[in-house]
Amino acid sequence: MLSKSARDFILHITNYFHGHWEDPEWGRRPVNQILVSLAIHELANGIQDAEAREHLHTITDKVISINAQRVAKEK
Repeated sequence: MLSKSARDFILHITNYFHGHWEDPEWGRRPVNQILVSLAIHELANGIQDAEAREHLHTITDKVISINAQRVAKEK
């Protein structure tokens, strides 16, 4: 079961997604990739299989790192 703060985080991300899906480029931008990866990372905490959970965390950490560098270069 997710904590209250985790549920609030997921609801906040879900609220952010609402209305943004109409943009054909949404999800492809670095900031959006970070948001999607953060949501997946948090949801992966609910997976009981430790190996699968760690694998998802590794993947999402990589996506977040790569896209954070892209965002930093844009500024």
